[in-house]
Amino acid sequence: MKLRRLTFLFSMCVALPLSAGDRPEELAQSNPPARLPYAVPAPDAPALAALGSFAVGTQMLAIDAPDRVLLASTGVSRGVRTIKARIWYPSDAAAHAPRTAFGHALPKRGGAGEQFIIPSLAAEGALPIKAQRFPLVVVSHGYGGWDTFMTWLSENLATKGYVVVAIDHADQRVSDPAEFPVSFGNVLINRAADIRAVITALTSRAADASDPIGSVMDAGNIGLVGYSMGGFGVLGASGLDYDMASPVMAQLPAPAQSAILESQASGKPIAERIKGVVALAPFGGSPATRVWSQPALAAYAKPLLIIGGEHDDVVDTKNGVSWIFEGMMRNQRHFLLFQNARHNIGGNPPPPEADGDFSTREYFAEPVWRTERINAINQHFITAFLDLHLKRDEGKRAYLDVTPQVAGDGQWPLAPLQNVGGTPASASEPGHWRGFQRRWALGLEMKIGQPATQ
Repeated sequence: MKLRRLTFLFSMCVALPLSAGDRPEELAQSNPPARLPYAVPAPDAPALAALGSFAVGTQMLAIDAPDRVLLASTGVSRGVRTIKARIWYPSDAAAHAPRTAFGHALPKRGGAGEQFIIPSLAAEGALPIKAQRFPLVVVSHGYGGWDTFMTWLSENLATKGYVVVAIDHADQRVSDPAEFPVSFGNVLINRAADIRAVITALTSRAADASDPIGSVMDAGNIGLVGYSMGGFGVLGASGLDYDMASPVMAQLPAPAQSAILESQASGKPIAERIKGVVALAPFGGSPATRVWSQPALAAYAKPLLIIGGEHDDVVDTKNGVSWIFEGMMRNQRHFLLFQNARHNIGGNPPPPEADGDFSTREYFAEPVWRTERINAINQHFITAFLDLHLKRDEGKRAYLDVTPQVAGDGQWPLAPLQNVGGTPASASEPGHWRGFQRRWALGLEMKIGQPATQ
């Protein structure tokens, strides 16, 4: 069976985190953390990272996807796949309502990992706001992630008037390299299909005026956000069809390839409804792990924001992520690059429980950048992008179409002994990146692409 040949990918993906263990929710609820939720940006954050005005509620969802192809060491089968997800939404929760917290544990090679708590802004089970609908944003984590892996974004967006659904793809835990082909093969099959299934279920609920959650969703304005393998998934779900002759897809067994092709074909109406896509460090572009063809990239027309690390050694920014961006010709697109960053640009910051253990800290942290700073910058640009394309707020375009290309080349001079002040750049400072404080637009690049003229 061709699946065995996927072992060559393991040497290129060893930096990807191990799959997460079961969530110790009881730990989170009985020991609420005395620290700010990750959705709350620091005072040095750029302007659009700031929280919005809405209180936030949250609930768990479960969606059954029938007749899915399942890879196992014993062969290929079909069955029902249950997709779990967590939803955040603008809520009527009172200011004094208790906020929840989420527990998790990272498994480690050779034993169980440290349990930790993820603080939250949200009130569990709070009622959604009535008589108002908000754009829907679906979030897909990286390989081995989970639904609350990106609360820095999901909860931040909910305060700004978005319904945000983060999928838990339940990637198979890998403790032995020999298990990797099965685990990763199932990710290739399920990422985009899971996203389509969640959108189908939620848009169906949006058509039911009596459904409290459905009644707050604007099913006509849908955005996707994906990190790493989630980036692979959101690009595929939004109409960038995978190439079954590509180096990765060609190694899947025939039933798996057929399942992907069937999902792509049946998902065309869903792709047409997507208004904008954010791909953080997306997998699938580097020569040895390529999953798309050049013609497919050239035909892709969705507005796209790519975010990457200059020295990403997992998905290969230079030869992979850049290849995706440069191969597109029909869409508005932006590529935000963190200079001197690697792959960890999409998750929550390292929890305090990781302070004494390098392997756990390495899962979350960057060698050079503070994760809190990365998240604040991403909150700023993702808000600008989604507001522009899902809420049609043209005023946010200036935050994306920044000049100069390299942030550190910007000009906003200081007089001798003048205090920086902390005021973010506005239209009055055209030589400095919009929304960044004086001297604080540094270590970033922005590439901008427009549809080619005919």
